[in-house]
Amino acid sequence: MAARRRRKPYRPARPVNRKRPVTATAEAETAPVEVVVERPDKVTISDSINVSELAELINMTGVELVGELFNRGIVTNVNATLDFETAALMLADMEIEAELLEKEPEDAPEDEVSDIPDVEGEMGERGPVVTVMGHVDHGKTTLLDAIRKSNIVAGEAGGITQGIGAYQVEVEGSPITFIDTPGHEAFTAMRARGAQVTDIVVLVVAADDGVMPQTREAIAHAKSAGVPIIVAVNKADLPGANPQRVLTELADAELLVESMGGDVVSVEISALKGEGVDDLLEMIHLTTQIDQPIARLTGPARAAVIETRLDRSVGPVATVLVSAGELRVGDAFVVGLQSGKARSLVDADGNRIKVAAAGRPVEVAGLSAMPRPGDQLAVLDDEKQARQIAEARRLRESREESSVAERLGLEDLARQLTHGAIQQLDLVVKADTDGSVEAVVQAVQALGYELVKPNIVYSGVGAITENDVNLATAAKGVVVAFNVKASPAARGLADQNGVEIRIYQIIYDLINDVDATLKGKIKPVITEVIDGRLEIRGVFRSERALKIIGGLVTEGRLNRGATIRVIRGDETIATGRVDTLRRFADMVNEVTAGYECGLGITVRPKVAEGDIVEAHHEEESLPGS
Repeated sequence: MAARRRRKPYRPARPVNRKRPVTATAEAETAPVEVVVERPDKVTISDSINVSELAELINMTGVELVGELFNRGIVTNVNATLDFETAALMLADMEIEAELLEKEPEDAPEDEVSDIPDVEGEMGERGPVVTVMGHVDHGKTTLLDAIRKSNIVAGEAGGITQGIGAYQVEVEGSPITFIDTPGHEAFTAMRARGAQVTDIVVLVVAADDGVMPQTREAIAHAKSAGVPIIVAVNKADLPGANPQRVLTELADAELLVESMGGDVVSVEISALKGEGVDDLLEMIHLTTQIDQPIARLTGPARAAVIETRLDRSVGPVATVLVSAGELRVGDAFVVGLQSGKARSLVDADGNRIKVAAAGRPVEVAGLSAMPRPGDQLAVLDDEKQARQIAEARRLRESREESSVAERLGLEDLARQLTHGAIQQLDLVVKADTDGSVEAVVQAVQALGYELVKPNIVYSGVGAITENDVNLATAAKGVVVAFNVKASPAARGLADQNGVEIRIYQIIYDLINDVDATLKGKIKPVITEVIDGRLEIRGVFRSERALKIIGGLVTEGRLNRGATIRVIRGDETIATGRVDTLRRFADMVNEVTAGYECGLGITVRPKVAEGDIVEAHHEEESLPGS
């Protein structure tokens, strides 16, 4: 039997074009509502405040506040921390007064040393650390080459030592560690780090060149570290050498050698020929015997980071100088804001070792991330303790030191808030080592002019990545790199966004190019020049735009095609240009002062007898020219 079809209930057809009545409520729902956000006139904030918290206080979203900061040249995020000065300066620009919240005094936070447990061990003599300093090309690397009996000069680009290297040799059975500091003046901070970890400074001065600016800087670093100085007068065998002049110039730099009545040892050498090098080593050995360095020889190691680099196979690698105890393979440690476990130790000769004693330089692999030169490495009981201390340090730094003002500096922030009164060149800097990054940044920051300054948006170690290109895109800046390459993805993104990537092998070229770019960004000064003035003495035709007038040129000259303004009394009533210029029936290009002429001008308002037609043009010139 067939299934019965279910009948649908009857519904009358709805009239065509029938519209439902719109109620008052519906009208209210569809009407646009203008939301007026009220900003407070005054807020009370602490000495540091999160961006999202500040946004909530002033009735903004975190994204909106990040946008406001970006418009002022500050690239940040909603999780960043602002200090009071930064927040107050930005709020003042938004016409909001900021008041500092007073808080109860509290104990000072732990520093990088106090959060490490004290350890005991056997005290004794350790090998001295010698830092070699001096002006570029005065022979520092050649001297170390002679000492170490190896050749590293040939592989260096531009004759500059590109990073700090630490090497150990034996003199009369005693180990001596040498630290080679780069000679270019841009690496000043690296020399300062060398002086902080050294026991003796060997100052290399070329006998044919004398005391140079970097020589004086090295003297200042050594004196501030309070360590003995030994002067090595290099290239003493050259025809133009004058060692006595060098000693006199050193005396002028307040460094008096023994032969001139002082207490500073000096040795004449020829690093290239190896002459006098043994005498220098003997003087170093004798100097250390007078005041032998003492350190803890046993127990967990303490070390100072000299240099860092990124190794493709093992990751972050740090060159450290062990200052106390023994550093062993397998030791868990904390270094600065990072933790790690020593997977391998490599000495200055490239040999894998299991233990590094006090006074010995060694490369350590097994770090969680890249530490900073100058960070202190401390061996702990286990990896868990190391991770906890590193995490606590990162949180403390994030809370206390990650403010935008701290990174940019208050003067830079004030410059941003002037809304372009001073231009800047935004740069993303990448390099092969942390020391090279610091050198490039300091060299670039030393550049600049009154009207244009460089601004480092970001700097870091390693190849150029997509994130670097994104930062440069947001800042409308340039990526400059030293001794590293760009990943294919980064290059593709740079081409897509129109971001320029510049890679250099020699730091001089990088500095010169940035300097040239800065000069090119200086806006010229626009000056208005008055070419001539004409007094209108007759109006012969006045249409909608074209006016035919006659008059006397009272000053300067009038040219056909000139830009003009019409002045009535003290007010400019019209602007336009000279279309035609006639003397009697002749068409002319120029009429000078004292002559009458007829001219057709394109201006819309009506002109009258007695009005002044003033011709002018603009000229560009560089500031100060």
